[in-house]
Amino acid sequence: MTHDEFKDKLFDILNETEVLPIADIETNDRKNEIKVILQDHTQFIITTIPYGRRYIMR
Repeated sequence: MTHDEFKDKLFDILNETEVLPIADIETNDRKNEIKVILQDHTQFIITTIPYGRRYIMR
């Protein structure tokens, strides 16, 4: 999975959740950030960075 695919899936999960009271989601692809704004106006920034790859040998 590429880093961009991971960020897209993470955004989809946050966007579709009914568990968190999310009011808005803002993305900054250049900084690899997803800003989550909750209904009580608290804000969280999720930053992602690729950290190498793991290989499974058979």
